[in-house]
Amino acid sequence: MFKWLAYSLNREQRKVVVLSSMGGLLEFYDFTIYGLFAGYFAHQFFPAHNEFISIIASYSVFVVGYVVRPIGGIIFSHIGDAVGRKTVLILTMVLMGVASIGIALLPTYEQIGIYAPALMLLFRLIQGLAIGGELPSMIVYVSESMPDERAQGMGGIFSGTVAGLIPGMLINLIIIKLMTPDQINAYGWRIPFVVGGLLCFVAYRVRRELHESVVFKKLVKHEALPFAELLQHHLGKVFIGVGLVSIMATPIILVIIFMPTYLTKIVKVNADLASKAILIATFISVFSIYIIGKILNSSNLMKVTYFCLVGIVVSAIACYNMLANQLNLIFALSLFAIFQGFLVTVPPIFLSYLFPIEVRLTGVALSYNISFVLFGGLTPIVVTSIIEKTGMIYLAPVLVLLITVLFATWSVRKCKNLITE
Repeated sequence: MFKWLAYSLNREQRKVVVLSSMGGLLEFYDFTIYGLFAGYFAHQFFPAHNEFISIIASYSVFVVGYVVRPIGGIIFSHIGDAVGRKTVLILTMVLMGVASIGIALLPTYEQIGIYAPALMLLFRLIQGLAIGGELPSMIVYVSESMPDERAQGMGGIFSGTVAGLIPGMLINLIIIKLMTPDQINAYGWRIPFVVGGLLCFVAYRVRRELHESVVFKKLVKHEALPFAELLQHHLGKVFIGVGLVSIMATPIILVIIFMPTYLTKIVKVNADLASKAILIATFISVFSIYIIGKILNSSNLMKVTYFCLVGIVVSAIACYNMLANQLNLIFALSLFAIFQGFLVTVPPIFLSYLFPIEVRLTGVALSYNISFVLFGGLTPIVVTSIIEKTGMIYLAPVLVLLITVLFATWSVRKCKNLITE
């Protein structure tokens, strides 16, 4: 059984997957620790008479970092399409490391005044810009480096990426266990950012061993302005790409990112139980991402995708129905996480075929980042607003997911005739 689970990759391909996935892993790690520790450092950088205003301000800076991702995607995809994919993977790792260490060492408002929140904003902007180029570059680099094994490649890099949530959750549990709230407020919250920054620089050193993709090296003519070329001749494909990524973004937000708030603040589930259930669901998601890469390597991509689109709706209905009837929380989230994981691997495979090589990274980056802003960043706000207006606590997330699935299904159907090598 375990032998069957192993990917059939050679040594060089395994190296490509492992080194490429490091950036995504560190992104998700950073995403987790900022969210988990913002409550501790909010008042140190965003002082206010009202504690909630401090927290809102700190999360607003987090959202700004999210919103600038499309800009980072445009900047770094231009470098990637003009100079090379490897260059982007190295640059983004350095920037993420600098930003993480910068946050860890940042003096407080009491020490340097208005410069403290300004620098926090700057570091989040740097991270957002870097991440906007990192994950799309990862998709393109892996698909070009191992085109015949791209399904396993995507399964490998994205299982590694989403696994970044797990060390973030674990380091939070360790710090809470070993430190008092006063110690965490004083210096404990900085530790995860130091760890993240050091890991980025380690990843930078090993990533320098990567080779530029063979497909890119064979490219004779490079577009002077890939972004302009994309908008002029491939804008329709960008819209399709946004639809493809939507079914990757919405479920991961619903299952893992928004779920803690949803369970504890809206459904009123015990916080300890909710944390355990989400951690287990995250492990299942990572395994599902990995295993679908293995399945897709020898299966029909279109048929498996349609099966997963139906499965995500069915599993979501079952999950929220169980929550409504106060049935097994861990089983409910785990069921949803299976198909959520499947639909992390599928969209990047389509994206890797969708755009011609001259503008491939630019097209993937624009599609990916726009979709994650719209369907990732806005999903919690939309779901919460629907619940507030209608009181449909358990139906609202399913309705949002269903709309996403319809858009994604349309995009998949369009891909049938648009996929190019």
